[in-house]
Amino acid sequence: MNLKTLTMAVVFGLTLGPALTVADSNMGSMSGMDKKESTGPVQSRGVITAINTEKRKITLNHEPIPELNWPSMTMGFPVAPEVNLEGLGKNDSVFFTLTPAGKGQQITNIRKQ
Repeated sequence: MNLKTLTMAVVFGLTLGPALTVADSNMGSMSGMDKKESTGPVQSRGVITAINTEKRKITLNHEPIPELNWPSMTMGFPVAPEVNLEGLGKNDSVFFTLTPAGKGQQITNIRKQ
């Protein structure tokens, strides 16, 4: 690898890492999404694309959620402590409930379809 390629790779890595962190924590800035907040739980369907039971996070490719004015997309959600994640895995079709938590939404119920 020549010096120019190495320098470009380092610069790209240093700028992309923080950008991805900000994008993950600030879902309200995504195109097609209003900052409309739900006043109560909303339900939807989706497919699990990633699951981290240790960190209690699930990434879902979900259907549109009209109550939040969200189009169909893939995004990660924290999972409430009381939710049992046993038996869930990648590529499972699920029915889930989102409830407002902090500046976003968290999964408060999830089950296989």
